[in-house]
Amino acid sequence: MSIIDTGLLIGPCPFRKVPSSVADVAALHENASLDRVVATGFRSLLYYDPIAGLEQDIEQYKSLADWLHFYAVINPNFPRAGEQVAHAIQERQIVGLRLIPALHHYDLNTSRIRAIVQSAGENGLPLNLMARVFDDRMAPRYVNQLVPAPAEICDFLRTASDATVILSMFYFTELTVLEVDWSALPHIYLDIGCSKPSVASLDELSNWFPPERTLFGTGAPFYYWKGSRLGLEGAELSEQQRRGILG
Repeated sequence: MSIIDTGLLIGPCPFRKVPSSVADVAALHENASLDRVVATGFRSLLYYDPIAGLEQDIEQYKSLADWLHFYAVINPNFPRAGEQVAHAIQERQIVGLRLIPALHHYDLNTSRIRAIVQSAGENGLPLNLMARVFDDRMAPRYVNQLVPAPAEICDFLRTASDATVILSMFYFTELTVLEVDWSALPHIYLDIGCSKPSVASLDELSNWFPPERTLFGTGAPFYYWKGSRLGLEGAELSEQQRRGILG
């Protein structure tokens, strides 16, 4: 079975030790039977200039470039946000853009965000909207993490039709209450690996969202990848659905 992890969190974290040396990430690749990986580095998440952090991540992990790729974190409040997007388009290791309003504290429904969405769509880069980085029980110890309100997210999803949009790090309880018609938004995908995917929630998934538009990013090695997969293994999904979600 081909397995793609769309949500690794790697690199030096200022809050606790994360086993993410080159050797650690290579071992994770083998132990978790991963074929390809899309990662975000803490240097990119937490630097004021996300691209400066991203460049360090790409350099550190260049020996793993055959299978390790990156999201480029875009902060629209940064004075050179346009340069961030241009850099992402040109860099071979970058396979998508990532927005994290919870950390960078901005509104999703502005002209700056619309320009980023349009640029992502024009250049064939998916746009990842990350609800949070840290579990809500942990976040207050580290950062002022403000998850966007449901109405703001719904407005964004309805207007961001220029690009493929991936929602990640949203809890199932947050996704199921969004007042949107998912069937009318074919450009929206869900990354459910860090959505607290219990067996029961996964059993209900196909009742409200198409499983074929579902991805699985575990947040490893910051989060425990085996725990994320347990619910998927126990859910009443067909083998074809399970393969589609993982790969």
